[in-house]
Amino acid sequence: MILSRGEAHLLPSPPEVGLSLTAPASRPEASVNSFQSDANSLPEDRNGVECHSPPLCLTESKVTFLSLGAFSPSNIGQSKLACTPLSFGLQPIRKSSDSPSSSAAVNGETQMSKFMNLARKFNCFYFNGKHSPFVRPYLFTFINFLSVPLGDLQHCRPFLVCGKQVGVMQANVVEVARRHPDVFQMEPSGMVTLHPSLSTYEERSARVNHVLSQWREERLFVTLKGWRNECYEVRTGFADPPLFKMDRSAACLFGIRQYGVEINGYTRHPQHGMCLWLQRRALSKPTWPGKWDNMVAGGLSVGHSVLDTALKEAEEEASIPAHLLANLKSAGSVSFYFESERGLFPNTEFVYDLELPPDFVPHNSDGEVDIFELVPVNQVMERIFTPEYKTTSCPTTLDFLIRHGFINSDNEPRLPELVELLHIPLHYLYSQQSSRQSPVSPQ
Repeated sequence: MILSRGEAHLLPSPPEVGLSLTAPASRPEASVNSFQSDANSLPEDRNGVECHSPPLCLTESKVTFLSLGAFSPSNIGQSKLACTPLSFGLQPIRKSSDSPSSSAAVNGETQMSKFMNLARKFNCFYFNGKHSPFVRPYLFTFINFLSVPLGDLQHCRPFLVCGKQVGVMQANVVEVARRHPDVFQMEPSGMVTLHPSLSTYEERSARVNHVLSQWREERLFVTLKGWRNECYEVRTGFADPPLFKMDRSAACLFGIRQYGVEINGYTRHPQHGMCLWLQRRALSKPTWPGKWDNMVAGGLSVGHSVLDTALKEAEEEASIPAHLLANLKSAGSVSFYFESERGLFPNTEFVYDLELPPDFVPHNSDGEVDIFELVPVNQVMERIFTPEYKTTSCPTTLDFLIRHGFINSDNEPRLPELVELLHIPLHYLYSQQSSRQSPVSPQ
């Protein structure tokens, strides 16, 4: 029996629940089932702030694939699948199984596995055929060849600073931004630029913050209800100097690339084998309240490096001592392009693995976690498909399961495609230059 501000024990049925650490008495545990909601509903936390509720992923592939050369006139339409773009230009795999991860045959054709469908869910904006902000001018003729309606291309506008693209603005945000011509400039090409008179980091940050504060007071966007008083840097690339900063809650309004850190805490349990520590987010969290998450996660805010953030979050969220953090191992990154009612999330998460001794039990110190639970890997592979799991944490979990061999070519025939969908090339997508003529017509 493991004790640490609560009791960890092996729960009885249902079998999918593993080792659980109950919440401290000051933060009573609520039923997991109470967090289930319809995919199109907007559940609120106790502060009245809506949590994420991802839209249904559309089956059309974004024109972004064209800009990366994934499709060409010679291979489009080869597959007879009803959802042709999701075949990635390949013939369907003729393999079926009772395994939840394998493809099942319907009308003689295979469907996407649960893992691939999950990858499409957290990349729903990337696959959403109604938004295409990344079309290159030299592909415009090819897009006409594919009969893509021009109206669809007008739903999003590239957002540029100093002549380089840093984000993407949806139509509703563009319309509100028009009210501030001294901050946001609408170009004849259809792009939106930060006004060139704002020439320094400090000027840009102050003026943008002033506008966002007005929008927050007017309650124009749901995401601003979760105002953090914590800022993200806005850059043309991760290694480039920051151009300005904005409150973390507002980054999704502009499709700003967001960076974070996630730690996979795992244990080789003597009875249950490889297990992962999961946290259930506190109900007071402004986003994804009450959802299951990786053991440690946090955004990369102004003034903190990647490693600093990992160490800080590990101490605050899970009270991991320094001698155990010495075993922290970098495992690269994952990237994906998610969309919810709050906005656009081109996210990159820096991933770390941390092996913990079987007798260690994390406990929270900053009030952002209700409970931790030690879950055997085979049960994690089922839980990530449930509505109780934070959608944007799934890429890091899948990445861990792939790297450690639990998801492989035997139980996921489309393993190469799945791996690619954990590494969406966001930096290549955000390469629009002001010197190029955008195909988007001004409204």
